[in-house]
Amino acid sequence: MKKLIIIHGGFFFGLVLGALVLIGEIKCIIKAINCNWEPVGKAEIIYTGSAVTGLGCITGWFDIEDK
Repeated sequence: MKKLIIIHGGFFFGLVLGALVLIGEIKCIIKAINCNWEPVGKAEIIYTGSAVTGLGCITGWFDIEDK
């Protein structure tokens, strides 16, 4: 019975972690699209680069000031 609980808990943890990664990547893509692209600055480069490389799952959770 303990093995079933451990497997079930690991599966739930995997689902939650996968959802957080997916949400972070989507947030990063949306932030890259909504940036002010007139003078290309720090936010545009970081959000676009992160979305392309897959690091958007982390960067999407941060707010970078767009000037």
